[in-house]
Amino acid sequence: MRVETLDARQQAILDVVVRTYITTGEPVASATVARRTGRRVSSATIRNEMAALEEAGYLHQPHTSAGRIPTPKAYEFYTREVAATARLRPTEQDWIDRQLPLGDASELLPRAPHVLAEFCHGIGLVLVPPLPRTVLDQVRFIPLDAQRVLAVLVTRAGLVRDKAIRTRETLAADELARMTDYINRNFRGWTLEAVRGEIERRAKAERSEFLRRALALCEESFEPEVGTARLHCEGVAHLLERSSEARPEELRQLLEAVEEKERLARFLADCIESPEEPLRIWIGLEKFSPAMKGFALVSARYGAGQPGSGLLGLLSRTRMDYNRAIPAVSYVATLFDRVLAEN
Repeated sequence: MRVETLDARQQAILDVVVRTYITTGEPVASATVARRTGRRVSSATIRNEMAALEEAGYLHQPHTSAGRIPTPKAYEFYTREVAATARLRPTEQDWIDRQLPLGDASELLPRAPHVLAEFCHGIGLVLVPPLPRTVLDQVRFIPLDAQRVLAVLVTRAGLVRDKAIRTRETLAADELARMTDYINRNFRGWTLEAVRGEIERRAKAERSEFLRRALALCEESFEPEVGTARLHCEGVAHLLERSSEARPEELRQLLEAVEEKERLARFLADCIESPEEPLRIWIGLEKFSPAMKGFALVSARYGAGQPGSGLLGLLSRTRMDYNRAIPAVSYVATLFDRVLAEN
């Protein structure tokens, strides 16, 4: 028998198996499922249904005499159900609100990964888009000496970047102040690449020496050090909470994979470009690294549909508490949206 569409009983059985396995980490027996489904169904009937679910690829029996464990397909089914129904309790929402500075994007960005990590006992992630695609909040040019300027850039997402620039020409303090005022007054809310493009257009159209010099300064100030998005993560220590489940070599590979932030950032950037829903759940990350096969990612875009959108999420073992993680990630993303809109 092959299950193509799950009926109500099969859904209930699958729900119990996944929930129980997340809690215990042990194969789930039919007798356990019979007790916990709350249905008047014999263990033999449950066994037959579990066998059908195994044949359909939802369950796996590691040993002949053992119970069954969920496969990635089962987790995908389960997380779709959780994503549609799970909600944070008021006390949980209040805790997150107290931990996050909701009025200041520059404080929210570095704090959010830590809050997600602590709340969900995993690795909290926030991905900031590549510098040219980030949205300008304000910039300031400060003279250091005759041909050196300190450019301080604040993006709408809260990224603060300062860079010492050696200019080709001498720029007086009053001219730098004019450039600061001109850019902040005209281009707040624009992406940095759009700012550069528009100043270049205006400089050519107006044949303005002031705009030509401002453009040269912007090109130096807004030039990214690397072409990829920036990744902020917290909570790597949570990987060690169940370190007994992994062999030392697997654990070493896992830690190395997480430490490769640039590669992880590229992987997460693919999530932003995906046409999927703003909330996305990845079960099994072996495409990123073989060591991540037993891990899952719950991710949500912030600023979706706006310039400079990014991504935040939680990386944890496949046996994570999805009822807690999914609504938490989704809620923090809405907080980002709110703060970005206010800024």
